[in-house]
Amino acid sequence: MVRVSKVEQVRGRRVRIILDDDTAYLLLRSAYQERQLLEGDLVDPAEFSQWVLTRQYRSALDKAVSMLAVRACSKGEISQKLRRIGYAQETIEMVLYKLEKEGFLDDSAFAAQWTSYRADQKYGPRRIAQELRFKGVGTEETESAISEISEDQQLDSAVLLARKALRRCDADEDARKKRQKITGAIVRRGFSWDLARQACDRVLGESDED
Repeated sequence: MVRVSKVEQVRGRRVRIILDDDTAYLLLRSAYQERQLLEGDLVDPAEFSQWVLTRQYRSALDKAVSMLAVRACSKGEISQKLRRIGYAQETIEMVLYKLEKEGFLDDSAFAAQWTSYRADQKYGPRRIAQELRFKGVGTEETESAISEISEDQQLDSAVLLARKALRRCDADEDARKKRQKITGAIVRRGFSWDLARQACDRVLGESDED
């Protein structure tokens, strides 16, 4: 048995129950009213976890669906958001299973969509891969999506970034510093140093011709 160490009201008509083993559970106020635990009350952790699960699931699923209604999300994003709110891991796993089964969650499709969107915004593979990892997308799905960005597309994007960076340089600026600024700007967008140098060489060559 474990004790209830804290019961606190959370905005959105929710109640958070924290046990003295630091386990926290989030309940709708209507669910909490079924079993109005007070600080100091004893509960069986296994039985209480199961009781919470049956009452958390619907609100957790509704929250996940509302996220997906705004934009496509990865499993990791849904999981992280529900965990931050306070839903139990068992509840989160049930929600993810339901959404995957119904075809609302697909990390491969999400990775492909996100990669295409960011590549169109002139971000490079390294930056995009970092973003996908942050969103909880697996290595296999990330690498597969990134591989779809062609070398020509990367170079075209890097050249556009190089031209933009060149316009920000002073006309009489030292050539070495100018090159450092241009390649640095491209690398910060997630492209490799080799590609940044290629784009820089092309754009500086165009400038010399002018």
